[in-house]
Amino acid sequence: MEALKQRIRAEGKVRGNNEVLKVDSFLNHQMDVAFLQEIGQEFRRRFAGCQVDRILTIEASGIAIAVAAARYFRVPVVFAKK
Repeated sequence: MEALKQRIRAEGKVRGNNEVLKVDSFLNHQMDVAFLQEIGQEFRRRFAGCQVDRILTIEASGIAIAVAAARYFRVPVVFAKK
């Protein structure tokens, strides 16, 4: 996750009164697919000892990371709507 921290520090933008972190350049509006793959692999490594039968995520911003992680866990993704 160090790569994610570095990417957020380099490209993330804080909006409002330090309430919103914008990561549009690599996670939301424009997705860095290779980077998402790295994140998915890291989730798999960190939770290797856990039984995972599905991944639950938020409706919009979490879907890309959830799909990347689900690929390595070989499980479906479920997203919660507002």
